[in-house]
Amino acid sequence: MNQVVPAAELLPAAEKLAQKIIANAPLAIKFALEAVNHGMELTAAEGQFLESTLFGLCCTTADMKEGTPRISGKAARKIHRK
Repeated sequence: MNQVVPAAELLPAAEKLAQKIIANAPLAIKFALEAVNHGMELTAAEGQFLESTLFGLCCTTADMKEGTPRISGKAARKIHRK
C-alpha cells in the first residue's frame, strides 16, 4: 500500500496509478507481476531468487538500456517493447 484515499476517490486514484504503471516497459510490468503472483507461493529465498532472476532478464532488454539514461534525465523516453 502506498496511498490511502477516501472511498469516493478510490477509482480515480486507482486509474491514475494504473496509467503510471502502463507507461512503463511492458516486459518490466510482466516480470513484476510474475514476481508478485508466483513469489507468494515460494519461500522467501525462492522468491528473492525469482525476483533477482527476472530483474536480471530486464537488464538485458533494449528498454532497460534506454531507460537508465532517461531516468537520470539524460535522454528522451522511447519504449522499444523488447
